[in-house]
Amino acid sequence: MNKSITKSLFLSLLLLCGGYLRGKAQDKQPVTFDLQECLQYGLENSYELHKAKFGTQESEAAHKEAKSALLPQLNGSVSVTDNLKLATSMMPGDFFGMLGELIGIEMGVKYTAVAGIDLEQVVFDAGLFTGIKMSRNAHEFASLKERMSKEELIYNICNTFYDVLYSENLLRNNIETLGLMDSIYTKMELQVAQNITREIDLNRMKVNISNMRVDIQKTAATLSQQMNYLKVLMGMPLEYRFLAKGNMKLSPLETSLSSVQVNYAQNKTELLILNNEKKNGELEIRQLRQTYLPTLSLFASSSYNFENEQFTITKSTFWSNGTYFGAKLSIPIFDGGAKHHKIRQAQFRLRQVEEDIKQQQQTIESDGFNARQQLQVAFQSANAQQENMKVAEKSYKQGIMLYQEGLYSITDLLDIEKSYREAQSAYMYELSNYHKSILELKKSEGRLMEIKN
Repeated sequence: MNKSITKSLFLSLLLLCGGYLRGKAQDKQPVTFDLQECLQYGLENSYELHKAKFGTQESEAAHKEAKSALLPQLNGSVSVTDNLKLATSMMPGDFFGMLGELIGIEMGVKYTAVAGIDLEQVVFDAGLFTGIKMSRNAHEFASLKERMSKEELIYNICNTFYDVLYSENLLRNNIETLGLMDSIYTKMELQVAQNITREIDLNRMKVNISNMRVDIQKTAATLSQQMNYLKVLMGMPLEYRFLAKGNMKLSPLETSLSSVQVNYAQNKTELLILNNEKKNGELEIRQLRQTYLPTLSLFASSSYNFENEQFTITKSTFWSNGTYFGAKLSIPIFDGGAKHHKIRQAQFRLRQVEEDIKQQQQTIESDGFNARQQLQVAFQSANAQQENMKVAEKSYKQGIMLYQEGLYSITDLLDIEKSYREAQSAYMYELSNYHKSILELKKSEGRLMEIKN
């Protein structure tokens, strides 16, 4: 199997897992997405990020709603009543010369109408002003949640992208190895026909090739699942097809560790969210305490009333106007201790948040230390596996030459081929793990947003 056939087989399997975007399917031009393009697409189309943005917009609308309570509240009303049967009221008969008796009299008129307008303006309400601050704090909280959603999206896309690259590289290497084995198998068939090689050796090679094809199919299926998950994260329709483009390299360890920030813990989104919750708890306690204070508001009302036995509302003689203006001062006196106990509950919730902050600060420090330690281990493992792979590759190539010269048995060749494949797989796994460790370090330091740039 030559290189063109190997490449063709590799692309065919990738097309089952990735392939082309639907818009490019007709001209057969390969569409590739590198990590930055996947992140850009995900930040624009992710379903989770869309929901987080809607949450931020909702909190902004809630803040504006809270501020609207400071503006004058103006309401108009119109009502028309047809009194089909007037209610009877009992009155002393003394007014009508019937001493000691009660007389039933229908009071009112058949038709009444009222049209008026009411105005109310808050002058002083300390709890209302604090409520506006709480709504602003809630908007900041929603913005932080959106930021966390972005960081989680970046982390998940990067993790999955590295899995895809690992599977693609593993698939490519297995296909290349399969090509070499097919070539050897073809030569062995000629040697068996010439009684140079035993048929049992040919059958063993055939079984090994069959197992290799099964491994390739399993890897292709795994790659397909990883690609589908990546599309879900990115918000991309599953019918869209693309190839992941990237080259994982073993970069120097000092490069990954040299960019550690001094006070990175203070910028961690998780800690900022807890600090926001603490601030909200403090505002809640302040608002509850302000319920002990009086509130002052102004009000005014003006209305026109219509009363007549005939529904002739156009005649001005049946309309009368009523207008009033006033101020209302509400003074809390005694509520049975309800406000006090509400404040106590809020204080205990605040203390819980303060304990969460202490724990989160320690967790951030621990995660950062563990991530740096894990990165060093991952680098050493990847470096060691790289050396092992080079040795295994050299031995494999030498084994093929020795076998072709008749100086190597088929058993030795299959064993060394297996060792080479295992070394390849181990190196790619450790290389992928190394890049994931770099990602984990950035996450622990709150630097995930740097990746999209």
